[in-house]
Amino acid sequence: MYKLIIRTDDVGYTDVFNIGAIETYEHGYSAHAEVMLESPGTVDALKRLREMPWVSVGWHIHFWNSPVLPEKQVSSLVIPGTNRFRHDLLIAQDVDFEEALAECKAEVERCLEILGRVPDVGEIRSFGTPIARAVNQVMREYGIVSDYVSKMEIQPDGNVNFGQVAPEWKEKQIYQTDFRTAVAPDLLKETLRELESYDPVAVFLEDRAKLFTLPEGSTLLSPFHAGYVDYYVARLGDYGEFMRYYTLSRVYDVEALCSQRLHDWIKDNHIELCNLRDALYGTHEYQNHLRNIGSDLCVY
Repeated sequence: MYKLIIRTDDVGYTDVFNIGAIETYEHGYSAHAEVMLESPGTVDALKRLREMPWVSVGWHIHFWNSPVLPEKQVSSLVIPGTNRFRHDLLIAQDVDFEEALAECKAEVERCLEILGRVPDVGEIRSFGTPIARAVNQVMREYGIVSDYVSKMEIQPDGNVNFGQVAPEWKEKQIYQTDFRTAVAPDLLKETLRELESYDPVAVFLEDRAKLFTLPEGSTLLSPFHAGYVDYYVARLGDYGEFMRYYTLSRVYDVEALCSQRLHDWIKDNHIELCNLRDALYGTHEYQNHLRNIGSDLCVY
């Protein structure tokens, strides 16, 4: 039997965004929330997730928004006079390490205070920079798991390269969908009309996620960006070059992750849904939740 973790990213973006993300936990099949701890909707997200113990939580590290600490305490991290993080923060070498460390600790402490626990997992897409060193030190100090998932890279010839994981997690066989090949090609369209063809469920129906090529008993972690869109999400949040492609598609993800089509695929293929704590520690929190709500997707 294969296991599947459906992950929703950018949780905490705004309160409006969270409404859509929460739908995928309450009425859909997502069991892991990647929460940005420095965003306008962070507090709302953590309060909501506190009432959903079947959902595992990750520290989603983008630094798109504003620091938890006052600007004067983290001046090397922000654009002067804006209280917004620098756009080059993840790669900048002129960031003060102690300021970065203080901000990272403040974000995790915010999670601990509101959620009642620290994030289960975390990762940063940067290496060797002051902010990366600060994040990694804080994750070690607070016991936040990292380097637990092997990220798949699908090559043009169809072969798959598998990323490295920490030795202590290798036997767990947790693999992450290659978002570049499984999802992104459907999003990088020139017009809204073209984007209407985006079908998140096809990632599974057509096995673009490569679940059935993995060793038996593996767990696939498949990320989506489900949430509702307000002005902040549309215009003021993510400043990356692909921002516009990930705006309307977020609403499509909400519908897909709550859809009957996805339910039927999970049921027909005897997939075991789980959260990340289940995959890491062998628990059955999400399956127990499915049993408690009378879902026919409970496999135990």
